Amino acid sequence: MSRAGTPPYQARRAPFGSNLNLPSTAGSTSTSRVPTPLGRGVISLDEWESKSPLTDEQLQSISLVKEKFGQRPLPEKFTKDDQPVAGPSRPSTPIRRLPRGLSSPVGSPSRSPQPDSKFPTSQLSVPVADPLHPTNISTPQQFLDHFTALTLSTEHEQDSLYRDHLMEIISLREKCDGLIELLESGEMEVEEMLKALAYVEERSESLRGACEDLLEEQTHLLTHTSQLAHRLTFFTFLETAQKMLNNPGNNLVLSPDFLPMVKRLDECLGYLGEHRDFKDAELYLIRYQQCMTRSMTLIKLYFVSVVKAMGQEIAKRLGDKGLSETAAQALLYTKFVSLSQSLRPLLAELEARVSSSPDELTPLLSECHAAWITTRQSLMGGRVMGEVSGMDPNGSDLVDLTRSGCGYLKQTCLDEFNLFKHFFLSGESVLYGYLETLCDYLYDHLRPRILHEPSLQVLCGVCTVLQALMVQDISDEDPDEEVLYSPASTPGGISPYAIKDGDDYFSSGPGGRPRLSRQNSSSQSFGYGRGSVMRRQSSFASLSRSMSRQNSTSHHNNRNGNGHAASGRTVQRRKRKVLGRLHIEILLKMVLQDAQTRLVFRAQALLSNDVEYYVPKEGDLNYPEKLDEGTKSADGKLVQRSRSLGFMDDGDDDEPAFLTLPPPEAQESWYPSLRVTLWILSCLYTYVDTAVFEDLAQEAIPVCRKSLSSASDLLSAKKDKSMDGKLFLVRHLLILKEMTAGLGLEAGRYKRRDWSNLGDFLKSLLDNAGTLLGYQRGSIVKAEFAPDARTDVDRNLKIACEDLISLVVLRSTLPLKTFLDRCTAYLARSQKGVSSDLSGQEFAKSEQVKMIHSEFKDLVSVEFGLWKKKLRGYLEDEDTVMVLIPPAQNAIVEAYRQFHDLVRAEYDFSTAAGIMTPSGVMTLLQGIP
Repeated sequence: MSRAGTPPYQARRAPFGSNLNLPSTAGSTSTSRVPTPLGRGVISLDEWESKSPLTDEQLQSISLVKEKFGQRPLPEKFTKDDQPVAGPSRPSTPIRRLPRGLSSPVGSPSRSPQPDSKFPTSQLSVPVADPLHPTNISTPQQFLDHFTALTLSTEHEQDSLYRDHLMEIISLREKCDGLIELLESGEMEVEEMLKALAYVEERSESLRGACEDLLEEQTHLLTHTSQLAHRLTFFTFLETAQKMLNNPGNNLVLSPDFLPMVKRLDECLGYLGEHRDFKDAELYLIRYQQCMTRSMTLIKLYFVSVVKAMGQEIAKRLGDKGLSETAAQALLYTKFVSLSQSLRPLLAELEARVSSSPDELTPLLSECHAAWITTRQSLMGGRVMGEVSGMDPNGSDLVDLTRSGCGYLKQTCLDEFNLFKHFFLSGESVLYGYLETLCDYLYDHLRPRILHEPSLQVLCGVCTVLQALMVQDISDEDPDEEVLYSPASTPGGISPYAIKDGDDYFSSGPGGRPRLSRQNSSSQSFGYGRGSVMRRQSSFASLSRSMSRQNSTSHHNNRNGNGHAASGRTVQRRKRKVLGRLHIEILLKMVLQDAQTRLVFRAQALLSNDVEYYVPKEGDLNYPEKLDEGTKSADGKLVQRSRSLGFMDDGDDDEPAFLTLPPPEAQESWYPSLRVTLWILSCLYTYVDTAVFEDLAQEAIPVCRKSLSSASDLLSAKKDKSMDGKLFLVRHLLILKEMTAGLGLEAGRYKRRDWSNLGDFLKSLLDNAGTLLGYQRGSIVKAEFAPDARTDVDRNLKIACEDLISLVVLRSTLPLKTFLDRCTAYLARSQKGVSSDLSGQEFAKSEQVKMIHSEFKDLVSVEFGLWKKKLRGYLEDEDTVMVLIPPAQNAIVEAYRQFHDLVRAEYDFSTAAGIMTPSGVMTLLQGIP
């Protein structure tokens, strides 16, 4: 690689003076120039570059070196203008051109001129002129020498940079070699250090392993030592326990070390029981068990003695007649509660160990229970008897006696239950036996009176009181029962017999007994007002009904196979926690069952006397006058039956509409047998078993329907009351249907019926007789519930509607029917003999046809309008009325169509054109208000 701008030379000349042995001049800057040997194949720099290409890395190295060393300072010999050099200069460095006028330095190689002939050839001491800087050139030889010297000088200047660079590279290479030697020696030392380190690590690991083995052995020995010491404590504690139990006196159980000792005995018994393979484990087990039994016996002895002593002390103080009630309550409960702080921990230890040693400890716990019950019985028996006697159980009102007596007993039982819980965590059966003994003082007076009570309303009041006490007994904190409860109501509060008369038929109890008045019961059972309907049956009735139907719940669950009561209202209870709360229903169950039994018996008697064999009184069949008395509201607008029947509001989805009776004012327009039936069923629905209620409903509904049919026949037999009799029957059957449709529902008894579909049901009933077996769009079908009662009502309702429609059709089309009968008879006779012209007959002339047509128009306007008015008055529901009107219109149009077809067939066009078409008749009917 040549320097830029350097002209290449194809051949080298022999260095100047190569064949001359001329000595150096004293003033020359260098020794003789080292001759550059010529290679055999001399090539140019371009050829060298092409034949020896350099890599990119080499080019980069050269560039870096060139950048670093390219700007080199000139040597000192070139920076001095004229200084003779004492020593020899570098042989290959050319001498810088001196200023003009100065001779070349001495000793510079030059070609000597030819010697003068005067001097010998060997005389070399004569100074020779410098061919590079000659003084003058006079001969060709001098010029040639000068040119040769210039050429050599130029070549030397071109190669000096590379030579210098080469020398630097050589010196750097020598330094690198020295570094490599140092690195190799360092590497050897590092290898020796690594070997030493590995040796140290190996010895350290062996030392660490030895230390870990020693620590592990030490830990193992310590563990065995602690385990042995721990196991020995289960044997050595026997002496401590025996020494403590040998101390005299029952007060030992109050010692602060007694309960820890008992717990330690438990631990020893449990440990030795699990390790019976230990030496003498069985012997120590027997001794520890003896110590445990002795400890529990001490607890029993101390409890019995303290309770009996406390009972005797309180009994003496209660004998003081001047003792106040507050002081008596403090003695009976507060003083006992103060003992629980010391006795309950002891009894808890006894109760906790009964399950592990039932044979030995159960008698001890039973003695504690017996001592407690005996003491409390002696203290409370006389007080409860005195309280019950003070209520006048033989002369007071039964409902009031039930309310006050059961309320007192409930509070007393609750106090006894809570006091018992202060001491014991078990013993439920013993406690309930004691509480039943306290309740017997009142039950002995209640049961005979209930079983002889003739008033259905009083029996309902008794059931209401008992079930209200059961509902109030349920605590919000009890997680074991799911209940529904709300403010209590009295579903049987108003007797249907007390609507008009001041006296109640059922109020045959003792004189002076305050009956459930209408004012009082209205706030409990039902009320009525515009825009709101107070429910006759609250959610409390749902709970009370579920309580009274527990026996049938399992039957329906097995029958339905879904684990829920078919009524959807009975709550399946889970297993109760022991002594979680007082279950007052256990104590009141017998009285409630007696009241329910009597209630069913009286209901059957009333259904027989006042429904099946009911004889109408004067005014019972005074229709439609009775409708005008109670069905008009204050503003004079028509009250729809959906309101007068007391349908539920949208906020009540739990009770069927069957349970919601209208107010007494609305019931005044009902026939008495219907009123009594629905009232009895509404009472029974709340308090009796589901199966019993359904059986009674199956019996009561057909009986009521028969009573209504008989009353309809009696009403129809009166003068001009035939249509009123039919409307009476349709009205009451619709009421009976609506109010009892929910009886077909068992699994979905909570669902709210959509009573707005009653019109659809009635329409389908009239259109298709097959719907008699199911209330397709409004009722809820139950497979288990026999369809006899429902089918009986549906069938008779359909027949009554058809009779009602037939009656209005007959009255509206009477002229047409008479004319058609005569024409039909005439045409039948004429077919046997010679045919004749019908229009020529006297009774069938065109004038007669027009007169009959005009009479029909007048009659249908009057009769059909009157029928629609009465229909609205009886049914009080425009939707239901609009269901019955279209069939009647169609029947009238069909009857008129026969007349129209006969006229068109037998008369001329002028006569036929003078009468209305069937569509015109339909338009006429639709326009009648």
